[in-house]
Amino acid sequence: MNNIIRVRVDSKNIAYVNWIMQGFGHLTAINTIDGDRGIMLFYPTPDTSKLVLDILKNLPFEVEIIETFSSK
Repeated sequence: MNNIIRVRVDSKNIAYVNWIMQGFGHLTAINTIDGDRGIMLFYPTPDTSKLVLDILKNLPFEVEIIETFSSK
């Protein structure tokens, strides 16, 4: 099962989000799909999805969770 989390951040915070997630080590793969609009995709494992969402929700700037979904 693949988990996907789509978020929107201020484009100036994209590098910071990447840096923070890398610091936690191997929680999720990340793609920036629209840098101008700050749209990012996260691909956590089923075991790390909740932790990734908790991290995103507790960053010191607004992170809009656009959608989360799982696919088989």
